[in-house]
Amino acid sequence: MRYWRPRPAWCAQAGRIVMISFHSLEDRKVKESFRELARSGRGTVLTKKPIVPSEQEVRENPPSRSAKLRAVEVAATH
Repeated sequence: MRYWRPRPAWCAQAGRIVMISFHSLEDRKVKESFRELARSGRGTVLTKKPIVPSEQEVRENPPSRSAKLRAVEVAATH
């Protein structure tokens, strides 16, 4: 499994990094990376808990049931 660690340089100042994970180990790494950005003062976590698909989305698209979306906003000066 390959994982790309989010980097503030990926986006403009005060931009957002959004990642979708499909496995619990991936989600844990995303969560830890976003928390580290927040702890270091380089970002603000926008999703306290992951955003998951609605019941309707899962009915219409069964593979989406494992998707989790998390977002972080990069600090204005990074």
